[in-house]
Amino acid sequence: MKSLPTLPLVADQPRFSLLDPVRNRIELIVFCSVFSFCFMYIFLPFNINMWYEGQHLHLVVFFGIFTGCGILGLTVSQFLLAGWKIRRRLTNATYLFWLLGEIVLVASIVTMVDVLLTDTFFFTWSEFINTLRYTALIMPLPYMISLLWFFSREKYKQLKSLENRVSQIPVLPALVADMPAPLPAPVPDSCLQIKDEQGKTVLSVHPAKLLMIKAEDNYVQVFYRNGAAISKELVRVPLKKMELQLTANGFARAHRSYLVNLSKVVLFKKNSKGWLLHIEGMEDSPVPVSGTYLPVFQSAFG
Repeated sequence: MKSLPTLPLVADQPRFSLLDPVRNRIELIVFCSVFSFCFMYIFLPFNINMWYEGQHLHLVVFFGIFTGCGILGLTVSQFLLAGWKIRRRLTNATYLFWLLGEIVLVASIVTMVDVLLTDTFFFTWSEFINTLRYTALIMPLPYMISLLWFFSREKYKQLKSLENRVSQIPVLPALVADMPAPLPAPVPDSCLQIKDEQGKTVLSVHPAKLLMIKAEDNYVQVFYRNGAAISKELVRVPLKKMELQLTANGFARAHRSYLVNLSKVVLFKKNSKGWLLHIEGMEDSPVPVSGTYLPVFQSAFG
C-alpha cells in the first residue's frame, strides 16, 4: 500500500535558533525575571497586595520568591530540557507551543510554592488556573521583547559580516577593463542648483527656464518653465540667499518679496498703483517694482 506524501507545512520552515546560544538563554531568563519583579512591585497587578495581608513575610519577599520560581522554570526549560530532540526540531511557528509549556511549568511551580508559604491557599485546580492566568498575562511580554532583541542583533551581525565579505572581494584588472565607461557627468554650470537652508539640492534648473522667485515667510516659491507649462517649487531658504546666488545669472530684486529673471521680462509699465513687471508666461500675475529697486529696471528697460 503506497503511503501518502507528507505535507511540507512545518518541515520547510526554518528551525527556531534564536535561543541556541547560551548567552541568549541567560539574557532571556535575567530580563524576564527583572521585568516581572519590577512589574509586580510597581503596578501591583490583580490587587496582589491584598492576597497576602496578615502574612508573616513582606510583600516584596513574595515578589522575590515568585520571580525565583520563574527563574527556576525557565532554567529547567532552557537548559535541562533544551537537549530534547523535539525541542531541537521546533520551527519559528511551533516554538509557540514550547512557550505555552513554559508558562504552564512556571505557573505550576508558583502554585506549589504559594501553597507551601501561606495557610490561606490550597493546591486545588481552581488555584492553579488562577495562577496560570496571571502568569500568562505577565510572562509573554518580556519574553517576546527578548526574542525581538535577539533577532535584531542576529540580523545586524549578518549584515556586518556581509559588508566585510563584500569589502574584501578583490576587483580583477581585466574585469575593470571590461566594465562600460561611466556616463559623462552633467556640466556643473549648465544648471542652477537651488538648495535649501541646509545645503541640500531641491531643484536643478537651467537659468533660461527659471522665471522668478517669490518669498513666502521662511520659504520661497521658485517659478520655472517645464515644457509648455509653468511649474513652481517650494523651498525653505531665505530670498536674500537666493539673491546672492542668482544675481550673477541675470536676476534682479524687484521688490522685497520678488526676484526676477531680467531676460524673461516682457513688459515694464507704470499704472495708477506704481510700476509693474510682466514675466514671460505669467502675464496674469504682474510683479510690483518698489521704489528701492526701480532704478535698476529703469536703466535696463528705460
